[in-house]
This record gives sequence, C-alpha cells and structure tokens, in this order.
Amino acid sequence: MTTSAKLHHLARLRSELTRESHQTAVRELSTLGPAARPVPSAASLAQEQLEWWIFFHAAWPAEIVGTPFGFERVTPRPDGLDLHLAGSDTYLQWLASALLPTVHGEQLHGIPGLRLTRDRTGAPILLLAGTTAQVRLRGITAALWRQCVELARQDFTDAGHQPLWNAPTDTMTALEAEHAPWFHHTSAGPRPFRLASGLLRRIGLFSAAGATACLTGWTTAGAIHEGWKFDFEFIPGHRPDHDHLLRLLTDPDAGLPLRVAGRGCARCPGPDASCRIQLTPIDGLPGGITMLFHSTDEEVVQAWERRWPGEFARIRSGWNADCVRNR
Repeated sequence: MTTSAKLHHLARLRSELTRESHQTAVRELSTLGPAARPVPSAASLAQEQLEWWIFFHAAWPAEIVGTPFGFERVTPRPDGLDLHLAGSDTYLQWLASALLPTVHGEQLHGIPGLRLTRDRTGAPILLLAGTTAQVRLRGITAALWRQCVELARQDFTDAGHQPLWNAPTDTMTALEAEHAPWFHHTSAGPRPFRLASGLLRRIGLFSAAGATACLTGWTTAGAIHEGWKFDFEFIPGHRPDHDHLLRLLTDPDAGLPLRVAGRGCARCPGPDASCRIQLTPIDGLPGGITMLFHSTDEEVVQAWERRWPGEFARIRSGWNADCVRNR
C-alpha cells in the first residue's frame, strides 16, 4: 500500500470512529505524522481525567438526543479534544448544568476542578484547574453557552449552591481536590481514566451498529469504576450491526486494547435480537465494557417520538447520514 493510500485508509477509519469529515481526518493525520495512531490517546493523566468526567456525566442523557450522548463528532489530539455538541437548547442547558461544579455544604456537584475560558474565536473551553487539560466545545455559539452558564448559575444560586467554575484556574479547592481522582490509584492501576477517555475520542463507535432510539451508559458497581455498561435500544425492525462495532472497537490500528471475553445472542441476527457482549483489557488492567443490544417496544418509541419529534427525525434517518458532511 502506498503512503497516500495508507493515509486515506487510516483517514476513513478515523472518520468512522470520530465522525469527522474525511478531509478533516486527512488533515489531522498529516499533522500527527506517519508514526502516530489514527486516534491519538490523551498525552496526560489529567487530560484523560477531564474526558472521563465529561463522559461520565453525559453518558446518561436527560432526554432523547439524535446523536451519541448529544455529541456530533470529536477531533482528538494528544493535548486536547474538540467536542462538537448537538441537541436541543434544553439538552445543552442540561449538559452545562451537569458539568459545572458547585458546592452545597460538603456536597460537590459537577466536575471537580472544572474551569471555563474561551479561545480567540470565542469557542468555550473547559479546563481542569492546575493542569493543562482542556476540551474545546464546538457546535454551540459563545452567546448560547453564556446563556446556558448564566441560567445554571441562577438555578444553582436559588438552590443554595455556590458556583466554583469561576474560581482560579491554577488550583482546585480542597473539596474539589478530594473528589477529583474518584479512584483509589493503588487498586485502579496507572491509568484509571483511559477507557472512558478512549471511548469519548471514538464517539462514532456508538453509531457503528446503527442509530439507536435510546443510548445510555453507566459505570459498573465496585471500588474501581473503570468498568462500563452501555444499553443500545433500537427501533423495532432494526438489525443492529454489533459485529461492525466490535471490529472498529478492537481494530489493531485505531481501536482500544480490548478483547471479546463473552458473548450471548438470542434471535441474532434479526430485528428482535437481544445480545450481550463483554470486553476486557488485553493488558490485564482493571475495567471492561458490557454492551447490551435490544429493541424497544414500539409504544415506547412512539411516546418518545411525540415528545422529541425533531430528535427522532434524525434517529429515523440514521445518525451516520450526518457524519459525512463536509464541515
């Protein structure tokens, strides 16, 4: 394979995983250089940590959204991440409220250490205090973001919460520092945030089996929260292509270091299949993923569609139709 052919092959792979346009993927790969992986990992534990927290809060959306967890696409780089948001103003307001840190008594809400700034274009940037970690928000105007933050501030203040996101960026408060790690690092291993960070950087995985009617994720119980479960609920009649999802997820060039450890499928393949797939890290570190695939009752789907008609219009047409536009 020639250098040019290999570049375009990796760009197609990256585009499917990040939902970037092919042109964007080619440009980013050219910047990374020929020795880099198509989807780079975060270069620091702090960057992984910030991405873990964002994924943790967004993985159980407050409403039906027409893209995976309300994210249109991502542009991952070693030193940061561009996160392109999608969804209604109501959803964006919820997401801002879920991420922004506040304190009420000794109770911490949101992402500990999260601070706000913006780049020269006005795009919002989420920082992790005392670190170089950052996530830049795309797909939301500076004016709408300011409105979301102000509405959240009013709601939090009315509820007796003290906002922390405007605190100094060079250090966390004592309460934030206490909650920031989340893991006990001795038991969780050297990179406890890597899995969720890697999944967020490959948000296209969650549309690789087809557009879901509802997609939710959560951390598994136990002392080490780097285990995840995901529930893929499909419109009745859809045949989820979970094999394609698994090929992308475990791809040796661009996937994550995981292997299939267990699989149970009923009535598969078929429109009413019910499947459960378990994956574990190939390097023996803690954590893993369980994925559940099944159809949702038509009555439930119709009720959701009446409540969120705009989002379901996107779901009915399929998420993947949106990820190839030239942006």
